[in-house]
Amino acid sequence: MEHDASLPPEAYRLRVENGRITIQAGSPRAAFYACHTLLQAWDTKSIPVMQVDDSPTLAWRGVVEGFYGKPWTHNARLHMLDFMGAHKMNIYLYAPKDDPYHRERWREPYPSADAQRLYELVQRAQQNFIEFVFCISPGLSMVYSDPAEFEKLTAKIEAVQQMGVRSFGLLVDDIPEELQHDADKHAYTSLAHAHADLANRLNHWLKERDAQSWLIVCPTFYHNRGEPPYVRELGERTERGISIMWTGPKVVSREITPEDAELFKVAIQRKPFVWDNYPVNDYETSRLLMGPITGRTAETLQHLEALVSNPMNQAEASKVSLGTYADFLWNAEAYDPQRSWQNSIAHLVGEDALPVMWEFCKQNLWTRHWTESPPEVERAIEDWQTTGDPEPLRDVLTRLATLPRRLKQNIQNPELIEEIEPWLLRLEQISRLGLELLDQIEEEALRPSRILSQLEAIREMSEAIVCDGWIERWIRDTVEELAES
Repeated sequence: MEHDASLPPEAYRLRVENGRITIQAGSPRAAFYACHTLLQAWDTKSIPVMQVDDSPTLAWRGVVEGFYGKPWTHNARLHMLDFMGAHKMNIYLYAPKDDPYHRERWREPYPSADAQRLYELVQRAQQNFIEFVFCISPGLSMVYSDPAEFEKLTAKIEAVQQMGVRSFGLLVDDIPEELQHDADKHAYTSLAHAHADLANRLNHWLKERDAQSWLIVCPTFYHNRGEPPYVRELGERTERGISIMWTGPKVVSREITPEDAELFKVAIQRKPFVWDNYPVNDYETSRLLMGPITGRTAETLQHLEALVSNPMNQAEASKVSLGTYADFLWNAEAYDPQRSWQNSIAHLVGEDALPVMWEFCKQNLWTRHWTESPPEVERAIEDWQTTGDPEPLRDVLTRLATLPRRLKQNIQNPELIEEIEPWLLRLEQISRLGLELLDQIEEEALRPSRILSQLEAIREMSEAIVCDGWIERWIRDTVEELAES
C-alpha cells in the first residue's frame, strides 16, 4: 500500500496479480475504500485477479439523521456508521429532531451519559473515515442579536469540539417565518439578515479555533427553486465557505433535476448541500419506503456540493435504500436502480434471503409524497373484477399471507425483523382476511359483519399499511357492494 499524490483524495488503484495485492491511494480514506473493495471481492476462499481504478462521482455522500419521532438507539447509530464506511459514504449529520438537547433545550449541555455516547459516535465515525457533523437547532427560541445567547451556542459547540468534531450544522428549519423577538426586529431588517449574521459570526468563531472547520446551514425556506426573497438574501449575505442546505423543489422531492439544482445554486451563489428526504417516513409513519433511490441523475450531481439521505425511523430497514444511495453517489453514470436494489437487499440479509426480502420490499414503496406503480395485488384484483376467476387473486393473497413466515425463516437479522414486525403482521392478517372473503363469496355464504369487524380489528391493532392499502380497500368495497346487492 502506498500514497500516490497524483490521485484525487478519495481515488485509488487496486491491483491483484501474481499473488500480490497493490493499493495506490490518494489518502488514508481512499486506502480504506480500496480495502472494502477487496472485502466485497472476497468469497471466503479467494480474491480474483483484478485491476480497479476507482473514485466517487460526488465528493460528500452520506446520511443525515434528521427525522421527527423516536431517534435511533445508540447501537443502531454505531451500526449505521459501520454500514456507511463499508459502502464508501463519508459524512454523517447528527440532527435528530426529538433529541431535546439538539432543539428545544439547545442551550443546555449534554448530561454526562449522553455526552459519552456522543463521543463514542464521533470515535466510530473517525474509524470509518466519516466526517461527523454535529447539528444544533436554536431557531425556535434564540434571540439572534443577544451576545449572551451566542455565548450559550458556542459553549455547546465547544463541548462537542473537544470530542474531536470540526464540522457543525446550524439548522433554522421548521421555525416561524418571521422574527419573533423585539430585539431582533430592531437589529435586523429580515429573517434572512438575522440568519446570515448568526452564521457568519459562528463561522468566524469556528475558524479562529480550527481553520479546517466547516459550517453547514439549513435555512428556513429549504424547498423551492430559489424564488423566495429569503433565499436570495441569505445567499448574498452568507459568507462563501458556509454551505447551504436544500431539499429540492419540494420537502420530499420525487425528482431533482439539473435545472432545479442550477436555479437554487444561482439563488444562493454556491452549490447546494442536498438534504434528501428519502426514505424518511416521519410524515406518514404507517408506511415503509423500501425502494431504490430514483429521480436523480449524474448530471444533477454536477450541480451539488453534497447529498445526504434522511432515512426512516427504522434504521435497519433504511439500509435497503441507503445502499442504493451509496451506489448512485459513488458511480452515478453506471447506476442501475433495479440492480442496485437487489444488491443492497442481498448485502443486508444475504443472497439466500434476497428473493423473500425483495418480495417484501415490493409491498412497501408508497407514501403520499413518494409513489410507484400499483402493487401486483392491484392487477390481480382488477382481473378478478373483470373475469370473475378467483384463482389468480387467491394465489397472490396466499403468497402474501405466507410471506412473513417465509421471511422470518430466512432472515437472521433480529433488529430488522423487530423494526418491520408491524408490517409483517398487517400483511399476514389482511391477506388471510382477503382469502376468507374469497371463500365466502365462492361458497355463497357472505358474512359482511364478520368481515368488516375483522377488518376494523386489524386496523386498530396498528397503523401499518402494506401494498398501498389496496387489499383493505378491496375488502371493504367488495363487502359493501355485495351486501347492497
